[in-house]
Amino acid sequence: MYGCNNFCSYCIVPYVRGRERSREPGEILAEIRRLAADGVKEVMLLGQNVNSYGKNLSEPVSFAELLRQVDCIDGIERIRFMTSHPKDLSSELILAMKECKKVCRHLHLPLQSGSSRILERMNRRYTKEQYLELVNRIRQAIPDISLTTDIIVGFPGETEADFEETLDVVRRVRYDSAFTFIYSKRTKTPAASMGDQVDPVVVKERFERLLREVQQISSQVCMRDAHTIQEVL
Repeated sequence: MYGCNNFCSYCIVPYVRGRERSREPGEILAEIRRLAADGVKEVMLLGQNVNSYGKNLSEPVSFAELLRQVDCIDGIERIRFMTSHPKDLSSELILAMKECKKVCRHLHLPLQSGSSRILERMNRRYTKEQYLELVNRIRQAIPDISLTTDIIVGFPGETEADFEETLDVVRRVRYDSAFTFIYSKRTKTPAASMGDQVDPVVVKERFERLLREVQQISSQVCMRDAHTIQEVL
């Protein structure tokens, strides 16, 4: 699928790629069958927010339904997807991930900030508490799930208390890895015109603290596979 309807206040994607447009499921399945015939073993389904897949089709199909159909294609051994927006990750999708044998036990679930106040300014449409509750539901259904995330440091108006909320989520969720970013202005986005931009020196110090925390936890989490034999492509 292409485009995005979410209009996060820091993001330029809806302005440059337009509104969400989903490819027809038959077209997607046919392409994957061709790839499988060529010997491809792993496919990744891509969208700015895959949870919204199919809503604008003449005959709506949910992303969970699409996953189940891809899971049935002979020759494909692994299925991945990204990105999922936390605000509308459904119980149906969690169940499909649990039941589909070929879907990798990995979910990229962008946090962006652990502060509900900053999340509201970002127009993310979920709170810290809702995010943590979602993580809990995912892990109850799929205990061995690997979780990765995106985090922005230094969003306009971010205080030390807001940043500590982000560190709190990182410590509680314990991500396998995290893509960490320093906030940068995108022309024509609402965030670019916000007046309370954070001092770059402060942002850099917070970013380094976050990076240390993420790397330490990631090292501990990934050690779970030490001295085990795993199948790789």
